[in-house]
Amino acid sequence: MVLQVLLALFEKDCRFNRKLVNLHTGEQNSPDYMKINSDGLVPVLKDGEKVIVESDKIIQYIDKEVKSGPNLVPDPNTSAGRDVQRLQNLMADINVRLLTFGVIANQELSINGVKMPRIFLKIISGRSGKDMVTNLENNAVKYPDLSQAYLTKAEKTRRGIDDAFKKENVVKCLTDAERKFDQLEECLQKNQGATGKDYWLTGPQFTAADILLAVIMDRLTILGLEDRFFSKSGRPLLFEYQQRISQKKSVQMLRAEAKKIGPLLLLSGVKSVAPYVGSVAILVLAIGAGIWYLKNK
Repeated sequence: MVLQVLLALFEKDCRFNRKLVNLHTGEQNSPDYMKINSDGLVPVLKDGEKVIVESDKIIQYIDKEVKSGPNLVPDPNTSAGRDVQRLQNLMADINVRLLTFGVIANQELSINGVKMPRIFLKIISGRSGKDMVTNLENNAVKYPDLSQAYLTKAEKTRRGIDDAFKKENVVKCLTDAERKFDQLEECLQKNQGATGKDYWLTGPQFTAADILLAVIMDRLTILGLEDRFFSKSGRPLLFEYQQRISQKKSVQMLRAEAKKIGPLLLLSGVKSVAPYVGSVAILVLAIGAGIWYLKNK
């Protein structure tokens, strides 16, 4: 998820340039972008001639190359490193995409109401998904050198749309996610007594596992699911964790960034603008639906 990478950059106190891609106008499916990342996904990081895709790999690269700030990805051969990896794998099994589009398509599943402008809800839950599939299939014919990449993405997109509109799939996904949150609550309970007041998922150090959880919790809040996943009465340690997360400078910077970028996404002509922190550059950061809740924090 893009917000993971942004939060890692802010936590590392890393200057960077960004190149915005408007997901709602399909810029991530342009031939130029698909040549960089054949999956047509964001984010992508470029450092000189190096191109890194997938959020976890990007965060690992940033943590290794940027010497400022905390160590977000401990050595996997250490106990702390194994804990971070285990928790990242646990949360990676939460299908955030299906939760997002599934709850938007079945808004009766939201507890507190989806916190997005109606125009975005209309775009996401309307014909835009089917139109995207059609455009991808058309591009497969138009750009034969990228035909397989476009057809693969068209099929994945079609399956994703079908899953999101099948309520039983979304309900199962929510139930599975709750089991993961039970394990996260237990993890915090273990660390609470061991590390004192300032404790995170793996102990006193804020890591990449915390970055992923912070972003997932914000997404659940956007979807109006905070009372289901981390209410004060249901999972009190996760509730308190979310309060502490909100006080972190890096999270406040993330939300301020979202507030700045949000209005641009309503403009169909959002174009490329390029970040540099030393030698590290983010080639593409695309902020999607989640921005609207963060805008009001």
